Formats: sequence, structure tokens, C-alpha cells
Amino acid sequence: MAGVSFPHRYQVNANAERDGDVVLLADGLPALRLEPPGTFGGPGDRWSPETLLVGAVADCFALTFRAIAGLARLRWESLECDA
Repeated sequence: MAGVSFPHRYQVNANAERDGDVVLLADGLPALRLEPPGTFGGPGDRWSPETLLVGAVADCFALTFRAIAGLARLRWESLECDA
């Protein structure tokens, strides 16, 4: 792939205090506030590490499908992935 350097590196900084949100920071991205899910005593109304992990799998599937469909010149309208 022209213009792509390897290996890819992604750096995230997590900031946490005794109580409250954990704030994830990465260069060029908005801050992301997380709490534990309700099953672990969190409020259940924020993204959690668990929902981010499952969301990353669904997102990876959708982005991979889009890339492969584009290379194969497949015509498609939309995709929904429940994870």
C-alpha cells in the first residue's frame, strides 16, 4: 500500500480519579468518557470497556465489508451488524 507506513501504532491515554468517569484521550480525537456497565455497578448509561470492545468488533466487520465490497465493485445499500 503506497504511502502507508508499518507497523501501525495507536496510543491512548486513560485518566481516572477515585470516582467518576475514566477519560480516554488520543491525539486529534475528542475525549471519550467511560464508566463501568450496570452489571459492574456503573450507571449503565455510558460507554464502557465492554461495550467499546463489542462495538469495535461490529465496526471492524462493517468497515471490512465496505472495503471488500468496494474492491469487488459490489452494489449494496446498507449493512447492519448486531454484536
